[in-house]
Amino acid sequence: MERFNSEKISAEDVAIADNNAQWLGIPLIHLMECAGYSIADEIVKRYNLSDKSTVAIFCGTGNNGGDGFVVARHLSAFNIKSLVILVGTPEKIRTHASQFNWEVIRNKINYMVKTIIISDSTEIGNIRLLREDNKKLSLIVDGLLGTGVSGKIREPISTTIDVINKLREENEIEVVSIDIPSGMNPNTGEVIHKAVRADLVVALHRIKKGLDIKSDYIKEIIIRSIGIPSEASLFVGKGDLIPTLKTRNVDNHKGQFGRILVIGGSKNYSGAPAYSSLAGINFGIDLVITYVPEVVGDAIRNYSPNMIIRTSPGKWLNMNSFDEISELIEWSNAVVIGPGLGLQKETEELLLKLLEKLKHEKKSCVLDADSLKLVKNHLELLKGQNVILTPHEGELKIMTGIELPSYDQIEERSKAVLKLAKKYDFTLLVKGPYDYISNGKEIKINRIGCPEMSIGGTGDVLAGLCAAFLATDNNLFKSACSGAFLNGSIGEYCKQNIGTRFTAVDMINNINSVTKKLFNL
Repeated sequence: MERFNSEKISAEDVAIADNNAQWLGIPLIHLMECAGYSIADEIVKRYNLSDKSTVAIFCGTGNNGGDGFVVARHLSAFNIKSLVILVGTPEKIRTHASQFNWEVIRNKINYMVKTIIISDSTEIGNIRLLREDNKKLSLIVDGLLGTGVSGKIREPISTTIDVINKLREENEIEVVSIDIPSGMNPNTGEVIHKAVRADLVVALHRIKKGLDIKSDYIKEIIIRSIGIPSEASLFVGKGDLIPTLKTRNVDNHKGQFGRILVIGGSKNYSGAPAYSSLAGINFGIDLVITYVPEVVGDAIRNYSPNMIIRTSPGKWLNMNSFDEISELIEWSNAVVIGPGLGLQKETEELLLKLLEKLKHEKKSCVLDADSLKLVKNHLELLKGQNVILTPHEGELKIMTGIELPSYDQIEERSKAVLKLAKKYDFTLLVKGPYDYISNGKEIKINRIGCPEMSIGGTGDVLAGLCAAFLATDNNLFKSACSGAFLNGSIGEYCKQNIGTRFTAVDMINNINSVTKKLFNL
């Protein structure tokens, strides 16, 4: 067992690592090739197969089926025959990598590998190799369903699972499942309807959280690498963004796709809270309310007709605005506090009361800019709170007195950030040439971005993006990771398309262009 693969992983996190590997330049077809070879190699090592043997490989139309196609090809290299049974139609094979490998075994490698297409459950009984009186079948490989299974198993997969289990029970033919027994929930191990009973599960990359040898469906689990590098889990990538960039449901109405409250501004700063708010608006959040002192209210209204501004009399926010802000906190899904807020004593008093309110309401919030300095003597108040803190290393030193190792000393800086986040039980996003993100349990690093982003306003945009991910029902850590990655991607896009002298406004105006480019829309 490989040391770095020893911890179990959720289905979502393995999908993130898989997509991040592709983001790092490793094509899916290469990962599939490694998976198929690793499974075939394990089969050859474990089972006494010869040129007289035939292995039945049951494949679905997803990537598990694609792995099965590759297994057949590699078994042929060991002079072992395979019968690949595609349960579903070739037109429904979901990825290019799986389709490519199907075409190879269907049309080219068709002496040692035979293929059958099952589009209806009644056709399974016609496969001669699977009849009880046939003694030529030596092993079954289960590649029907992967980690995306949910609910009742549909036909013809359902009947196929029954056939596999019957052959195992009555003919004593061992079953090897690819990654997970088909039909089992990868995160819980629950079998809602039915599942393959596997003698061996070859877990790819990492064991999935729900898998346990104590299960009635699994006798043994081993791990095999498929070439996903550690960087795919350590560094934030497109894979982190995919599950967090939600879309509206057909029946959504206004307000159901996020409500953000931005609290900030002072007589000296009108732009900072506007940048955070506009980032949320251009992200696509339904409603964003910006709460600022009256002195800058009209200036911020002039930034955009999309802005909704609420004000409190005076040059700085203070306890006079607490009741009104409290109502808005109850209305919101996520709150940003700090952009342009100022460092007045009365503002600090307000901040502490708001943090108590947020904790009571269990609301998610982002603390940025001046709020980080105001809270430096009250870090205990943040313990266990649903909060993302977004300091650069200078602000972090003011808050904690801790001076971090250099950004490129990855192991040392990671340990320091992880330790601090664990101590206070909050989510920390330390901005810099590399952004370090930790919730005290795990850490990720964002390397996407460019030096040209070291201008006023980009941190405010980041705070708004983090809040946007929170407001669309993502957790704190994933919101911080996705916010950092998207912010950096926008900066790189602006440098490439505008030039080296772009502004925070340019970044805000290109949020939609970057998301379209990332997803090839």
